[in-house]
Amino acid sequence: SPQGCSGRGVSRQLCPRGADGTAIFAMSDQKDVALELHVTNVPSDPAEPQRDGDDAHEALLTATFPPELPYSALRPYDGRPVVCLANQNGSQVECELGNPMKRGAQVRFFLILSTLGITIQTTDLAVELALSTISEQPGLEPVVARARVIIELPLSVTGVAVPPRLFFGGVVRGESAVRRESQVGSAVSFEVTVSNRGQSLKTLGSAFLTLLWPHEISNGKWLLYPLQLELTVPPGQREPCSPAANPLRLALVPLRARGRGGR
Repeated sequence: SPQGCSGRGVSRQLCPRGADGTAIFAMSDQKDVALELHVTNVPSDPAEPQRDGDDAHEALLTATFPPELPYSALRPYDGRPVVCLANQNGSQVECELGNPMKRGAQVRFFLILSTLGITIQTTDLAVELALSTISEQPGLEPVVARARVIIELPLSVTGVAVPPRLFFGGVVRGESAVRRESQVGSAVSFEVTVSNRGQSLKTLGSAFLTLLWPHEISNGKWLLYPLQLELTVPPGQREPCSPAANPLRLALVPLRARGRGGR
């Protein structure tokens, strides 16, 4: 009978498993995963080894893969050669296990599967494993290796303030008296960079960044007033949002954010 175990990459690092025993793919930037297969031809009842478990002639394993996880390559487990032939789109592969596969024999190997078809909508994967032989083998049912998928984007965010220190002072104006950018106090620019160190999403996905700053003091007066926000995205990508700034509609000069003192 075939035994499937899902592993991440080709380093034989096993996937974690959920409470129901289902393997979990925590996808980030790996391009492939390994499906470990262990096929045995042993007696069904060790207490009566002579009852069955004969040589299996033309023993063959057929693995069928979902479109999101096509076949990519074959890796031996312990150096023993295994011959596998895949169809054109990698949706199915047939592996020769021996002719005959001797009584008591064990065959172990890895099928390397490409993750490039996995999208943000992929939630689970199923690979069907079916054994066949021209020898008599009653009750030889397919086995399905299942896994859940979690997409992990290795996002990072960095920020810098220019200047790094601010000094508050000067004439305090009420909000109704402020008309121009020059009246809101010393300027400070905050540059925030969000980057994705992993593979890009091929389908629509959403990532959110929340920025918090001290915009007012305890009595409700402005502290850091947002004058202008500028978004820069890679070529070919649309701007992810239209940030709201300058709620008082002050007359602006070049791009910057200012702070003002107040009581």
